[in-house]
Amino acid sequence: MSEQSGAFYVPPFKNVRLVECRDFMELVPLSSYREFFGYGTIKAGDIPIEVMKGPLGPLVSLCGKDEDVRVVMSWKRFDDGHEESGLMHFLIERATESDVRNAMAQMIRFHRMSKEGLEELGQCFAAKEEDLAYIETRFPNIQEPMSGLDAIGANDLYQARLKVLAGLQPKTVSLIQKADATDNPEKRQGLEREAVNAYFAELAPDWTEEQVLAWQRNNPVGTKWMCEFVGVLEEPARRIDAINYELAFNWLRRNYNLLTAEELSRMILIATGQRLMPGALKKRRERLGLTTKRTTGPRPKSER
Repeated sequence: MSEQSGAFYVPPFKNVRLVECRDFMELVPLSSYREFFGYGTIKAGDIPIEVMKGPLGPLVSLCGKDEDVRVVMSWKRFDDGHEESGLMHFLIERATESDVRNAMAQMIRFHRMSKEGLEELGQCFAAKEEDLAYIETRFPNIQEPMSGLDAIGANDLYQARLKVLAGLQPKTVSLIQKADATDNPEKRQGLEREAVNAYFAELAPDWTEEQVLAWQRNNPVGTKWMCEFVGVLEEPARRIDAINYELAFNWLRRNYNLLTAEELSRMILIATGQRLMPGALKKRRERLGLTTKRTTGPRPKSER
C-alpha cells in the first residue's frame, strides 16, 4: 500500500497467498503490475526531495533550478493504470545520451537479477536491513501446494500453516484451500477473487476509514463483504495461537521435526514462554498434520 498526495492507493488484487518471510509468515493479497524503464531529462528544481537528501543531493544542488538533468528511471503500472515511480538514477556531469543508455541498460540488468544473484551480491558487502527487505519485497517467498511424491512433506507444512493462520482469517483460508483443490481455471479465479474479499472483510476492522475507502475504489468488492465485515466486528478479536504458530513456522527451520517429544517441549517453552507437556504437544502437532519420524522416548545413547 502506498501513500501519494495525502491519499492512500490500494491496487486491484488478484488473489491471496501465504508468504514466508525471514521472521514471520502471513497471508498477503497480491496485485499484478508491469515494470517499465526509460530515460529523459528533468529540471533540477523538480527533483524529488528524497533524492536531494541522498548522496546525489550535494551535486544536484549545484545545478540551477531550471537546468536540465539527465535521469534514468523505472516505474510500475498496475492493472488499473495507476503508476508508481521506482529507482531514479541521475547523470549530472556532461552526460551524453550514450551514457544515459548505458545507465538504463545497467538498471534493467539489475532488475533482471535473480533472487539468488541478489543474495550473492549482498554477501559482497555489509547488506543493510533495507537491502534485505528489498529482496523480500521483489521476490516474496510464496507458499503454494506442490505436486509429486517428493512434495508430501512440503504440502503437509503448507496445510499446517494455513490451519494456524485460519485462527485469524478463517474464511480467507477456507477459500484458498478450495481454490487450491480445483483444476478449473475459471472456478479457481472466482474463488481467489472471493478470497481477496474475505481477506479484506476479516482484516478491515483494523484499518482506517481512508484505507477502507481506498480498497473499495480499486477492488470489485460488491456488497456481500459488508455482512462479513459486520460479523467480524461483532465477534471477539481473533488471535493466533503462539505455540501452533511456532510449530508451523519453525518445524523445519529449527529442526523441530528431529527432536524428541521432551526436547520439543523444552524448545517451545524457550521460544514462546509457554509450557506444554510432551503428550499435549504431540496432539497439537498431529492436529496440524506435522509429522516426525522420530520415535517417542529419550534419545538413544548413540545419539547423545
